[in-house]
Amino acid sequence: RLSPKGWPMRSFVRCYRVAWFLMNDWYSPQMVNQTDLLDKWPPPKKYRNSDWLGWTQADQAANDEISKYCGRMRNQLRDSMDSSTAEELRKSEDPVDKLLWRLRSEETRAFKECLALARTTAVPGTDASS
Repeated sequence: RLSPKGWPMRSFVRCYRVAWFLMNDWYSPQMVNQTDLLDKWPPPKKYRNSDWLGWTQADQAANDEISKYCGRMRNQLRDSMDSSTAEELRKSEDPVDKLLWRLRSEETRAFKECLALARTTAVPGTDASS
């Protein structure tokens, strides 16, 4: 799930990072006390702890997944409706059509914002930065 501004849910960010740490042998029992840092998104530009490299790599992996998901969903929204149907929905006076068009517009905006956030969060030269 994304916020209207394109931010991923904090619980996803935390779970993804913990899973990444576990899979890559970076997990430490101290992380139990670092939920604020595990939940933080976008991630800090610089970490002050000794295992900063693992945190940075986990952030990049999470950002890549978020970027792929938002790109896929945005493309799926774009491909699921032709221009004539979009025009009909946009001009319709039917309350259900108006609601559907507003929902679709909000989803499109959220995925667009998500991609923009992923680009600003990405390390230059990676998939999410292009």
